Amino acid sequence: MPTPRNLDSWQQVDSRADFSSYLRFLAFDCERAQGGEGSGAPAALDWTHRSIDGFLWGWVRLLGSRADGTDLLHEEAPGRPGWRGLAHQLDRVRTTPPGYNCVLADSGTRHEEVDTPRDLSMYAATLAMDFARDRREMQERAERGAWAGDGGTWAHGTLHDWLASWASWVGADSPRHAQLSPVTWRSVALQLSVARIYE
Repeated sequence: MPTPRNLDSWQQVDSRADFSSYLRFLAFDCERAQGGEGSGAPAALDWTHRSIDGFLWGWVRLLGSRADGTDLLHEEAPGRPGWRGLAHQLDRVRTTPPGYNCVLADSGTRHEEVDTPRDLSMYAATLAMDFARDRREMQERAERGAWAGDGGTWAHGTLHDWLASWASWVGADSPRHAQLSPVTWRSVALQLSVARIYE
C-alpha cells in the first residue's frame, strides 16, 4: 500500500476526499501497529484493536456513551455527524475498549434502517457478529480440509485491509456516492455495508 497523502488528524477532515485520505492514513498506521509491511517505522497512533470485529465493538461502546451527555460525535446538525465528526468517531474508536452487546447484535438491523446513533450502534454490532461468524466458518472449513474458496462473505480479514477498502470506496465516484453527502447516520451505515465487500 503506498504511503497516503499527509492527512494524519481528524481535525483536518473537511470533505469526502479528506475523509478517504484520513482512512488511508488509518489503514497504513494500523498496518504498522500490527507489524505489517509498513512496520519499518512505529505507528503514529495507539491502537487498541487488532481485528475488524474488535473495532466495530469499540464503535458500539462509543456510540452507546452518547447517552452520558457528552458530545463525542461532533454532529454538524442533528442527525448529521459530518465528515469531520465521522473521522473523530474513528479516532476515538481506535482506543475505545470493545462494548460487546449481543442484544444489539441480534437486532438484525440493516444499513437502510439506520437513522440514529443507536441504530448505527445496532448495525455495527450486527456487522461485528457477522464478521466473527464468517471467520469461524472459514476456520472450520480449513480444519476439515475443505476448500475455502476465495474467502467468506467479508472481502477482508484484517483491520488495515478493511480500512483501506473503505477508503478506496469512499474516494471513488459512482451514482451511489451521491448518497454519502451530507453525512448522515444512514450514509455511514452504507459505507460500512460496502466496505464489508468492496475489493
